[in-house]
Amino acid sequence: MEKIDVHVHVFDKLSAAFPRKVNRLAPAEREARAEQLLQEMDAAGIAKTVLIGYGGTGIEHHRYATQCVERWPHRFTAAGLVDVNDPDPPARLRELYEATGIEGIRLRANLGDPTSERLEDLKAYRLFQCADELGININIYTESSQVPCIEMLVRAFPGVPVSLDHLGISPSTSLVADRWRRPRFDEEPLPPETYPKIIDLAKYPNVYIKVSGEYAFSKTPYPYADMKPMVEQIYRAYGPERMMWGTDFPWIVSEPGYQRLVALIDYHLPDLSKAEREMIMGGTAKTIWFKRKSKEVE
Repeated sequence: MEKIDVHVHVFDKLSAAFPRKVNRLAPAEREARAEQLLQEMDAAGIAKTVLIGYGGTGIEHHRYATQCVERWPHRFTAAGLVDVNDPDPPARLRELYEATGIEGIRLRANLGDPTSERLEDLKAYRLFQCADELGININIYTESSQVPCIEMLVRAFPGVPVSLDHLGISPSTSLVADRWRRPRFDEEPLPPETYPKIIDLAKYPNVYIKVSGEYAFSKTPYPYADMKPMVEQIYRAYGPERMMWGTDFPWIVSEPGYQRLVALIDYHLPDLSKAEREMIMGGTAKTIWFKRKSKEVE
């Protein structure tokens, strides 16, 4: 079974050729190039990865990742970024889909008013509609207040595969950059208050969980023993058929290192069968990713 890393970011230094937004994690001079990622993947026996959009929602901000997918189509696919506050989010998604070949999008902003009673009033509603029509994935990483919106949307669109990033944690505290320039949420409680609701979302078969990002929330060094109970909860609720593994490259290259993250699932779930481990490490990902090019060939 091929191993697939479902959550990585790649970007070049800021330039006219590859424009992007900059921040404290990715200043203008920082780069996380595909060649470095491929070296890490090859050393760890990883066949493919999903490039998660980073650095802006404009089509030009997706230029580097698009080039990577075009150059290494058998190693990479990509999820883009769309602004839910855009005047016409579905139009932007269709433009991005046609221009870049993405197979999914990642939503980080608020999905809507969590007190809304009407699904159609949620800001992300039309994006979900469009994703359903296009047959693409939606990845969600948003604030804890948005969990009710997530449930309304996944219930209304059972044909849209929805992946909850980073163990389904929806932070309620502020991000800080640590000495390795990694995102950290030092004040986030474990488990978060919303975690029972995240576990309850397992009743919707189109919801998947990424086993990733432990380094950003754990209060202990690798292998992040304080995250083990949460991973066990996810396993019991979702099962390996809806769990997917990811590293969050490049933030983890210096600490703890890419190859050590390949072994992390064995610390958290040591009693997995071979078949279960293969599902989490790549089998589940193959059911919802790396589909578009095969459809285009058909």
